[in-house]
Amino acid sequence: MINRSLDDEIVRYRIPVNVAYGTDPNTIRDVLLQVAGSKPYVLSEPPPVVIFEEFGDSAMKFFLWVWTREMSHKPMVLRSELNFAINEAFTEHGIRIPFPQLDVHVKQPIS
Repeated sequence: MINRSLDDEIVRYRIPVNVAYGTDPNTIRDVLLQVAGSKPYVLSEPPPVVIFEEFGDSAMKFFLWVWTREMSHKPMVLRSELNFAINEAFTEHGIRIPFPQLDVHVKQPIS
């Protein structure tokens, strides 16, 4: 049996993106869609989608959904290419990617 439809398979990828509080969510959406639209392997139909998932402990959490045919068998390459492009675009727009921070308060012993 030969599966002739395999070459025409459309695959969706979900790219998680965390962004620092204080950043305009509309700017995030615009930048992510611009990045996705600049990649020839990302399909325009169905169009890329940006999902604002939640307000996390230290970041606003988004997902970039893209669909592809060309890179369907190279998931890590696709993710890596998009992550490089997202990082570059965020740097150009002054958008920060946060990291968790923990403040420790040390009490002085009673003397």
